[in-house]
Amino acid sequence: MINYSIVMRSVNANLFEINQAKSRIKAAEKAGETPAQADLDLVKTEKQNAYAVAQYADVMNIEKFARHISSHGCVYSRADISAILYMAVDCMREMLLEGKKIRLGDLGDFSVSLASKGAETAEKFSAQNITGVNVNWECGAEFKNLLADAEFNLVASRKAQDAVIKAIKAGETVVDLNNPDGSPDGTPSDGQQTESPNGGQQTTDNGQQTPSGGNQQTGGGGTQGGGTTGGNTDVSGGDNNTPPAFG
Repeated sequence: MINYSIVMRSVNANLFEINQAKSRIKAAEKAGETPAQADLDLVKTEKQNAYAVAQYADVMNIEKFARHISSHGCVYSRADISAILYMAVDCMREMLLEGKKIRLGDLGDFSVSLASKGAETAEKFSAQNITGVNVNWECGAEFKNLLADAEFNLVASRKAQDAVIKAIKAGETVVDLNNPDGSPDGTPSDGQQTESPNGGQQTTDNGQQTPSGGNQQTGGGGTQGGGTTGGNTDVSGGDNNTPPAFG
């Protein structure tokens, strides 16, 4: 069962200009001035669509994963499986640093891509311009058809859950789920998005895009998003401190 929450994301082609207008409005209000009407009108044109963001239910480290494998009638013990997994990590790192692509059957292919600072000419470019080495995973056949076997469960986003818990502890009875973190303009305080609205599968370290193609995930890209759809939720009922799940 895959848990997911719903996040509203802007789809305007002129989103950059809209965000600039929001910043000017915020600055004007902070200075006690009246925001420009043109900025207010521009912000009103913003259109948002609802998208799904995966919410993981648990984090499985190597020890948990090894215990899970051993529970499937495996002849090897949890300790043996853990040792093999740790060795696989060390060997994969070693081979990737030797510039090799690692092909692990249905698990997929592992390779590296580079991030670098541009140089004026090829002659001026050197290894000193390389700023990062990212690991790419191109999933195998068993991971390309997950949608066919997946079941989904709608839950509150982590920010909404945190807002509900915070409200319960503060003795409040209503939470604004349109703005769970209380930011002035209703946008997530971190300003980051970890998934593209079109469902793209590429994430990179430190928000940097790599030029290489294919489906990529580097540096353990996250899937949590901010915000959920729709109005306020009443948290006054009952003594249960568990955040509500939707769906």
